[in-house]
Amino acid sequence: MALEVYFIGGSPYAWRVMLGLALKGLEYKAIELHASKGEHKTPEYLAKNPRGKVPVLKDGELTMYESLAILAYLDRKYPEAPLFGASPEEAALVWQRTMEVESYLLPVISGIARPIFTGAIEGQEEAINEHIIVLKAELERYSEWLDGQDFLAGNVPGAADFTLYPPLALLSRVVGALQNDKIDTGFLPITGSFPALAAWMARIEAIDGFDTTYPPHWREAKAAE
Repeated sequence: MALEVYFIGGSPYAWRVMLGLALKGLEYKAIELHASKGEHKTPEYLAKNPRGKVPVLKDGELTMYESLAILAYLDRKYPEAPLFGASPEEAALVWQRTMEVESYLLPVISGIARPIFTGAIEGQEEAINEHIIVLKAELERYSEWLDGQDFLAGNVPGAADFTLYPPLALLSRVVGALQNDKIDTGFLPITGSFPALAAWMARIEAIDGFDTTYPPHWREAKAAE
């Protein structure tokens, strides 16, 4: 039975799982849910994930949620092309950098993107700019990680890379279209301000199967441009 992944287009958490599957060359069925229709809150879906979030992975009789738990599961069951390193030392570094992104960057990106998504920017410009200051410092740190190596925790991609790439792509899309002269968007595009990260993003995008993970509605918007 094929693996199944339930996702919402653009969700960084679902996207990281699909990137992990792509790296491992695993076939899977992607089942898209539409948040605007409340499809992640139906009784049928809540039976799979009572928190009503994505992703959910089904592998035969097993149903599980929480993206990092899913990646860890995939690494144990399908060890080829490891996501968490090939040695204890590599695993420690991958987990360390994965959790740094998870703990210090993702809350900042949420603080920037959430007011934009909800249309509540007015009056929040100062708070958003404070988040952007932290964001830029984090991106400088990650650029330093890439000094002398291709990926965040070595010369092969893994969980740390797949934890960082999707929220950066989301941030670039959301903030890049923002028109508000009170908000500092001067660091965009990331490809111009952080060349090491730009080259790293290109390497992620060159992974076999990357295109199949790209959010469908983003792909449609690109095609319409």
